Amino acid sequence: MNVPVSQWKRLLLHRWEVREGVSSSNGEDSFEGPCSDRSSTDGLSLPSADEPLHFDVSLSLEAYWGGNVPAPSALMDIAWAGLIHRAAEVSRQHALTATERLRVELNAALVVWWRVGGTNVYVRGQCSSVDADAELVAAVAAREEATRRHVALSWQNQQRSNQEERMCSVLLDPLRATASWFLDNQDKPEQVVAVAQQFHELREVMSTATRSESVGQLVDKLLVATDETVHLRVISTLRKVFINYNREDLAARLDERGTGETSDH
Repeated sequence: MNVPVSQWKRLLLHRWEVREGVSSSNGEDSFEGPCSDRSSTDGLSLPSADEPLHFDVSLSLEAYWGGNVPAPSALMDIAWAGLIHRAAEVSRQHALTATERLRVELNAALVVWWRVGGTNVYVRGQCSSVDADAELVAAVAAREEATRRHVALSWQNQQRSNQEERMCSVLLDPLRATASWFLDNQDKPEQVVAVAQQFHELREVMSTATRSESVGQLVDKLLVATDETVHLRVISTLRKVFINYNREDLAARLDERGTGETSDH
């Protein structure tokens, strides 16, 4: 049953006033089990995995005082603080799309009696419902779907890139390329020689393509790079090389080029 906090406190304090000073025969503090009625609240806000967004949760609790002195008047406040803190630890692990899962996990986390901080207040709780704003849930669901698609696309692109790298490696090795072709065409042994010759010719074409860009061409590309950090780093490195080889004239030309690029910005 739901009992007003003020009435609950009176009941609890009365119980401890009656028991005050009573000890067991061995001199140890006497102790009784739970001595509180259930208290509940609706519409409690708990944070989600997305900190600005929150769940609306209905919780109930039971609490008891485990000390050997009268219970403090703020016992219920302490109990609620402990319960809400533990519930928030669980809710922060879930997005708004996981309301039912959160309800189940809250009940699993709150069902056992535990001691609140360094106090003698013990509490356990139960979650009856978890809700969230429908529009916010839809927005989070859309974001999760977009994230899933992005991850899947990234995997596909990476797989494609890996396949291309493997294919380049095979095409530059006529023997492997021919063997790969023959694995899929074992009923055509008469074509193996011709295929092998084609792969040899293809390797020559591809090797020429890979060698077509000279070091000078690469340096020219880096010197006109749009990334200013790359541009300045290349100029600085080349300047040191030229000076080491007594080509101050080339170093001066690099300085002029670097100044010109900088002034353009």
